[in-house]
Amino acid sequence: MRVSKAFIALAIIPATAGVALGEYTLRWISVLFLSLITVAYLFSYELKINYAVRRGKEEVRRKSEFERTLNMVKKAQKGAISRSLVEENIIEIYMALSDSPAEVYQRLHAEPNEALRELRKGGDFLDNLERALRIVEGEINEGGGSQLKGKPDS
Repeated sequence: MRVSKAFIALAIIPATAGVALGEYTLRWISVLFLSLITVAYLFSYELKINYAVRRGKEEVRRKSEFERTLNMVKKAQKGAISRSLVEENIIEIYMALSDSPAEVYQRLHAEPNEALRELRKGGDFLDNLERALRIVEGEINEGGGSQLKGKPDS
């Protein structure tokens, strides 16, 4: 640690006063003055603390629905839990288009329709997902079929 010349000059004055002065109280006053100079020097010159600059309110960048779905599909290639979440999303599509979402939810869990059966097939998950989404798209385009009306398949 390098000591600057200004500190030495300021410290010599009370140090010599503490030695040269004969009275006890003057010595203590000079020692206290020397300690104040030392503390001021240490905190102002020697300690260089970088304070974090706050830049207003920090905004959190949230992922879009597309990015979340993309991550879920990537994870679904390897994990069963993500696959079940993809199945739930397909069921939610049918529920959103139905007059009675609760019935559609229960029926599709009890008896999976063609899209869910296609998704659950073994093999390449992405191919199965693509075929399942084409089936869902076809049912939506043709007016919904029986899955959207809340009636069981016959």
